[in-house]
Amino acid sequence: MYTKTREVETEGAGESEAPATRAAAQAGDRRTDNARRLLLLQTTLRLIAEEGIDAVSHRSVAEAADVPLGSTTYWFPSRQEMLRQALEHFARQETDTLHERLDGVLGKRLSRRRLVDEFTAILLPQVREDRWRTAAQYALLQEASRRPELEPAFREWTRAWEGALAEVFTSLGAPSPELEARMFLAMLDGMLMGQLAAPDPDPEHTVIRPALKAWFDRVPTR
Repeated sequence: MYTKTREVETEGAGESEAPATRAAAQAGDRRTDNARRLLLLQTTLRLIAEEGIDAVSHRSVAEAADVPLGSTTYWFPSRQEMLRQALEHFARQETDTLHERLDGVLGKRLSRRRLVDEFTAILLPQVREDRWRTAAQYALLQEASRRPELEPAFREWTRAWEGALAEVFTSLGAPSPELEARMFLAMLDGMLMGQLAAPDPDPEHTVIRPALKAWFDRVPTR
C-alpha cells in the first residue's frame, strides 16, 4: 500500500506540474517571439534611416537583423504591413515617452529663457546621437502621404504632441494655445528636416536656440 500510494502521489504530482511547466514554456516562447518582432521593427527603422524606404524588403530586413528570412514573412505578410507596423511601433514609442521628454515644461510656468533651454535639450539629440530616428521619422512621414494606411498612426502621434504643446502655450498665456502648438510643431519639423538635409556644424547656437528664442519672444500673451 505504501509503495502504491507513493506511486499514485508521484503520478499526481507530475500531472499537476506539467501544465505549469507547459505554461512557463509557452510564456517564454511568447517573450522570445515578441523580442524577435521588436528586433525586426527596430531593424526596419534603422534600414529606413540609413538607406531609405525603398531599401526595405523582407530579405533586406532579415539580412540586417541576422535572422532567417522566414522570421520576416512570419510577422509581416507583406512589405506594406512591415512599414505599417514599423510606423505604429515608432509612433507608440514616441507617444509613450512624450510626457517624459516634456517633463521639464509641462504643468509649470517657466520663463521664456527656461523654455528655450528645455526645448533645446529635447531637440539637440534629434540632430546628433538620435539623428537616425529623426531620419526614419520623416521618411515614414513622406511615405504616409502616399499610403492612407499609415495616416492614422501619424494623426494620433501628432495629436499627442499638439495636446502637450498646447499646455505649454497655455502656461504662457497665449490667447490661442492650440493654434500656437500646431504652428510651433510645424516649425520644429521644418527645422529638424533642414538639419537632416544640410546639417549645421553647431546647430545648437546657430539654429535651435535662435529659432526657439525668436518663437517664444513673439508669442502674444493676454
